[in-house]
Amino acid sequence: MIYDYLPTFYQIENNNLKGLLPGFVVSQMRPAVTYDAQGAVATFPVFMQEGKNKKGSASTAYSNLVANGHIVAISANGIKDVEASDKNLFIVFNEPLNKIMPNIAWRFYATDVNEEELRLVQLIPGDEWMSDMDLLAGENNPLAGRIVEITNSVGQYKQDEDWYAVDKLADGTSAHHYMFLG
Repeated sequence: MIYDYLPTFYQIENNNLKGLLPGFVVSQMRPAVTYDAQGAVATFPVFMQEGKNKKGSASTAYSNLVANGHIVAISANGIKDVEASDKNLFIVFNEPLNKIMPNIAWRFYATDVNEEELRLVQLIPGDEWMSDMDLLAGENNPLAGRIVEITNSVGQYKQDEDWYAVDKLADGTSAHHYMFLG
């Protein structure tokens, strides 16, 4: 199928992002990118590395395509990587406007920051989402202790009915179920 030739990106399934309800959304801010004298990108946040967005890539090169599901912070210079001192965290959550293949569009979607702005939703304690992005990997991860991965709800449900044990997105992709603690 033609889909086999398209690049795939990390995706998010919004289970409960409470920031959408009161409008805790940032949408008119650019990533904190600096340019050299020739106009080429000189520095950029880690979340903009190709390998952090495009599945199957380990490249640390700059990518103007940003996948949904990154946890970021904001500063006077723009959208930046999370640091331990950041108080408010946001999740990148742009929705594809795809009417041709709506059930599988998410895995082929990333926001082109040269064409449109990223939409960030502020995380509120108790927010839940699923993503095929491993947000808790690595040492000294500033998200450790602020986000947890939920794997089951021991004793609350029968095993085959445990909503918290879900580990796949709607399209069957293996995923992580996350909750924001604050």
